[in-house]
Amino acid sequence: MNERLLVNNKAALAEVCRQKLEQALGVGVRLEPAAGAHDRGYDFDLHIAVKPPLHLVVEVKTRIATRHQALQIIFQLQRHAGEKTTAAVFADWIPELAADEFRKAGIFYVDAQGKMFLRRPPRIMLDIQGRKPERPLKAEPGRLIEAGGLKVVHYLLTHPQAAGAPLRAIAKGAGVALGTAHVVRAELRRAQWLLPAADKKARFGDLKGLIELFVRGYALKLRPTCMIGRYQHKTKAPQEILQGIARRLAGTTGQWAVTGGMAARELTRHLEPDTVTLFVDEQTRLKLGEEPMLRNDTGGNITLLRLPDPTFVTEETQGPWPLATPFLIYAELLQDGGQRELETAQMIYERFIEPQVPHGR
Repeated sequence: MNERLLVNNKAALAEVCRQKLEQALGVGVRLEPAAGAHDRGYDFDLHIAVKPPLHLVVEVKTRIATRHQALQIIFQLQRHAGEKTTAAVFADWIPELAADEFRKAGIFYVDAQGKMFLRRPPRIMLDIQGRKPERPLKAEPGRLIEAGGLKVVHYLLTHPQAAGAPLRAIAKGAGVALGTAHVVRAELRRAQWLLPAADKKARFGDLKGLIELFVRGYALKLRPTCMIGRYQHKTKAPQEILQGIARRLAGTTGQWAVTGGMAARELTRHLEPDTVTLFVDEQTRLKLGEEPMLRNDTGGNITLLRLPDPTFVTEETQGPWPLATPFLIYAELLQDGGQRELETAQMIYERFIEPQVPHGR
């Protein structure tokens, strides 16, 4: 799939949504590709012929599968739209959970099925809900969204210099079979996530989209496959729980990492969570069986996730215990979904994720 075809597909979807919006409003709606879209952070400028005219910045998504992906889109649009510009999403279909998040954030939307939300009283008051595709959307193809593919994506995002590395080095670094790495890299190239660079190397293409894919895949596939269980610990305070766990694991060779709220607390000091979430390997899991905690899948205060690979533990940990990588902490905060968690997720993205990975050009 070449780059021109990808652009045309996105442009075609945007035009369908533009026509839906124009028909609903009964006024002229003009769509223009955003100049320097990589730098601007969105795809199109939309101009609605009301008085005074309304300008929107538009992000086009062929697929919005989860609430977590919607939150990622919201972060991006809020950062690039500015205070005086309205932001909107055009998509094939926007599920209700995603639509709710867009509404709460003041992000407008239109999908190809005719669902739309756009309110700028008294000029525009538009709210059409409940329309679904006549045919179910096809399942997402390929290996990128599977656990092995997501491990490769995570490795490349956390080690961007490896984008052009030999295939065997990528497979070893990501902890996957050579065949898996081959298939995943080929899909990354076909989807333009990886682009050719000088000296037969590679560089990132749509980095923002690749991070979205990882967040979506974490919620849909990676976290469920890693789930060990949720437990009620005798100790209530998360800080004390982690202090006790750190003492119990001192001197062992098992690997573990704090993720989610308590990891974000260490990085930002913005959050005071009441639960603990850990990635643990098998040796650590067995050792934690000695902790005073019982299985409680509905109200437990500690969640254990299987550690798929050592690269999930950040290489430079500051603080009293090892932390997961910023990408995993970010994805877990979106999984939690509370307002304070979402604010902290945005801080993690801006401070630790965006500066870490070079943007493609």
